[in-house]
Amino acid sequence: MVVPPGEELDLDACEEWNPEFVGNGMRCCSPMRGSGKYARRQARCDAHRNRANYCGEITEEQKQYVQAVEAGKVGDLLDFLTAQAQRRTLQSMCTVNTGFMVRGRPIVPTADNIIKLRSPDRCTNYGTEPMVAMLEWLGRQIKKEFQPDYPGIHFLIGDVAAPRGGCLASMGGRRGHKSHATGQDADLGFVTPIKGGPSPDYLHKNLQPKPNWWFLKHLFHNPYACIKVVFLDHRQIAKIGRVAYGDPDWQVIRKFLRHIRGHQNHFHVRIGDGPGQPGCAPNANPDDELKMEFENGDEGDSSAPGANSSTGEGPEGD
Repeated sequence: MVVPPGEELDLDACEEWNPEFVGNGMRCCSPMRGSGKYARRQARCDAHRNRANYCGEITEEQKQYVQAVEAGKVGDLLDFLTAQAQRRTLQSMCTVNTGFMVRGRPIVPTADNIIKLRSPDRCTNYGTEPMVAMLEWLGRQIKKEFQPDYPGIHFLIGDVAAPRGGCLASMGGRRGHKSHATGQDADLGFVTPIKGGPSPDYLHKNLQPKPNWWFLKHLFHNPYACIKVVFLDHRQIAKIGRVAYGDPDWQVIRKFLRHIRGHQNHFHVRIGDGPGQPGCAPNANPDDELKMEFENGDEGDSSAPGANSSTGEGPEGD
């Protein structure tokens, strides 16, 4: 088994929380799937995880929390989530590709965070405490910055994780994500302010460079979770680079933007444990995260035509 450094996973806890425990042959951590010669043809999730939604895995505690938020019984939601994130209990088990999540926190849209869930019926809006606190904070920052001029703006969130984590099938239910198993990965739509109208409620490729560079700066400087890596198509990275070039933050943040094909219409954000510097550790190498995606049957190619294999930049990159 792969376990967090310094931790041993208790089989009773794995049986209680891991939705794949029985399917894994009574093991805590899932085997790596979808790798090797036929990775592109294989389903990443086993048959028992290949489903349209994961709502049946919601715990009673998670249901009661959502009801309390919607009824206004939690008070200021950001204050509550901040306190929970500071506790920093161990929630993510095994790896982002093979793991599960203990006591995942639901992401609840409110008027304060202007969050819009891309697919609420899938019940894939669960994350660790730092992840959910970070997204709550980001939504409020977007509202403060853009809503006065763009009343229809919202913060679009795609898949994060199932209520207990585990392998997550794609919306079509055919192959599934390569990660998103531990509540540490989130698919975030581009910030899209539109004069006189609402932001799209679907993922799209029309990235506006200035507001999304603003977003990335806030993402990497959020007070709740360090950012290990952001996966994004190299053409979108190049667009942002044209407006960010010359900003001292760009020289730091750019190192942690990595190209993977299939990410033209959203940011795939991966966090570490607790707040901290970009990369989450001194001399962090985001290519280690990229390698994990490739080893689990990655669809992309960091050396796509016109791209630099080490930076993921096209000919128009910085």
